[in-house]
Amino acid sequence: MIKGARHRRLDGLEDMRTQSIMFAQLNNGKNVKQISKKIEEERALINQSKSDYEYEKQQKRKHARATRMVQQRALQRWLDKKQSK
Repeated sequence: MIKGARHRRLDGLEDMRTQSIMFAQLNNGKNVKQISKKIEEERALINQSKSDYEYEKQQKRKHARATRMVQQRALQRWLDKKQSK
C-alpha cells in the first residue's frame, strides 16, 4: 500500500510537471529538465536503494558513451568510404 501511495504521489507530480512544461513553453520556452530528473529518481528509489540507483545510472552512461563511440566510428568509416570513391 505504501508503494502504491508513493506511485500515486509521483503520478500527481508528473501531471504538474506536464502542466509546468506547457506553461513554460507558452511563456518563453524555459527548460524544466530538473523536475523530470527528480521524478525519475524518486520513482526508481521506490524499489531500489540509492547506491543501486547510482550504479545503474553510471552503467547507463557508460553504455551510452560506448554506443556513441561505435556510431562515430561507423560514420567515419562511411565518410571515408564515400570520399575514396
